[in-house]
Order: sequence, then C-alpha cells, then structure tokens
Amino acid sequence: MEKQEKKPREYRGVQDEIHEQHLKMKDMTLKEKLKYFWYYYKFHTLAVILVAFFIITLGHDILSAKDYGFYGMMLNSAFLSGEKMGDAFAEYADIDTDQYDCFIDAQSTLSYTSMNEYDMATTQRLIALVQTGDLDAVVFDSIVFNNYANNEVFLDLRTVFTEEELARYRDNLYYVDYAQIEAANADSNYVNEDLVSGEDGSTMDQEDILEEAEKHRHPEAMEKPVPVGIYIDDSAFVKKSGSYGQLIPVFGFPTTTTRLDISKKYLDFLYDDSIPFEDMLSEY
Repeated sequence: MEKQEKKPREYRGVQDEIHEQHLKMKDMTLKEKLKYFWYYYKFHTLAVILVAFFIITLGHDILSAKDYGFYGMMLNSAFLSGEKMGDAFAEYADIDTDQYDCFIDAQSTLSYTSMNEYDMATTQRLIALVQTGDLDAVVFDSIVFNNYANNEVFLDLRTVFTEEELARYRDNLYYVDYAQIEAANADSNYVNEDLVSGEDGSTMDQEDILEEAEKHRHPEAMEKPVPVGIYIDDSAFVKKSGSYGQLIPVFGFPTTTTRLDISKKYLDFLYDDSIPFEDMLSEY
C-alpha cells in the first residue's frame, strides 16, 4: 500500500499564534516568562487594569451615592467654605448625613461682565439644577438675582409663607414687576426696563448697583409687584462671615424645589445669631 503524504495543518490564525507562544515559554524560568509577558503584553495589561479601575470606581460611586437632603448655592461668595456650611446646616436641620447629602455650593461664581467659559458653565449648571429640581435655595448678588427673577426662576413668597411669617421680612422683600414680565412674554421685542445694562450690570459702579437694588424694595412703584426674594444683608450670616463684601445678597427659592420645608429652615439658619459663621470661611 502506498504511503499517503501527511497534509500540512491549516493555519488557524490567533489560535496557532497562541500555541506557538506557549511553546516558546515552555522552557523559560518564571522570571523569563514574566519578562517575556510584560514585553509583549504590557499595553494590553495596562488597558485591562485601567478599564477595571474605571468600572470599580464607577460602581462604587453609584452604590455609595446618596440622595440630596438639601442643595444650596451661595453664588459669588468670597472665602466661604461650603463644606463647613453644609456640616453646620445638616446639624441645625437634623439631616441624616448617613442617608442624605447636605451640599452647599460656595465655590461657583458668575460674572456677566466677563462671560467666559467658566461663567457659561455656571449658567448651564444652574439651568440643569433648576430643571431637575435638585436646587433648593440660593443666595445671589442683586444683579444676578435680578436676571433670574425676571426669568421667573423664583417662587412668589406669598405661596411659601403665611402672612405672619412673611411679615418678619417685610422691610427686606425683593419685588419684581410682573406686569413687565407678562409684557416681555407676550412681545419678544418688549424691552424690560428692569434688566439693566443688557442684563449684565457690566457698566454699573457701586452707586448704580445700590440704586438698582433699592428700587426692588418699593412695590408701590410697580404695577404688579410680586415678592420673590429676601435681602439678607442684615442676616447673621452676612454680618459674621463678610463673604459678600460690597455685593448685595438676595435669598430665593427656585420654583422647582421639592424640599421647601428644609429650604425655609436654611433661611432661618442664615439669620440665627447663635451660629458661628465667622468660623465657616475657607482656609485657602
């Protein structure tokens, strides 16, 4: 019988390459194997490690993430520690920080004068926080507050407080003329005289800022006055911390807040003279 020639084995791609690599490593010492592996597979190994690290970190963040018990923003404050404010308010309001986050953003700034990328990012974040209902209470300087108030971002305080409660802030109420807002909504060409210097206040000096803030204290000069904010320049927080300098801080409740009761406690907190706000400044 004629002997049949052995046919060469078909090349099976990666499987054959792996087989050849195993043959090469068969007689190597452990040190040589590790060196060989690292030489050929270090980038693959690093990629796997990085992906694993990302997945573990993301999983940890998701599993450890807590719902907000309160989310406040102290826009354009100076040298204020949001962490210290958050810890103090959590204790004041009995927020269980094992279950909920008490977060106060004291780092964000917004300038209509520069309107750089950082200012745009702050604006977009504010819009997102209002839309999601995460933002509970804010303190803005009067110029920024004016812009958002005229865009109907804040609650009518008559729907938040009883007449008796609101009377406490009678001399500090910040009003907008809703007749102007209605006119602007009805006619895109309508110029709202309450929006100064193209909504930005960029041409305003300190005297102009004071004058602009003052006119929002006088509902008698408005057709349809609506109280949407509270000047807190006489609060314990402002007096002790000094974190708003020459700016005029105004407190407001976003229309989408879902934690109104805790937000009202935050206003009480800012006025509580027993709180050591002077100790809540940043160390940097």
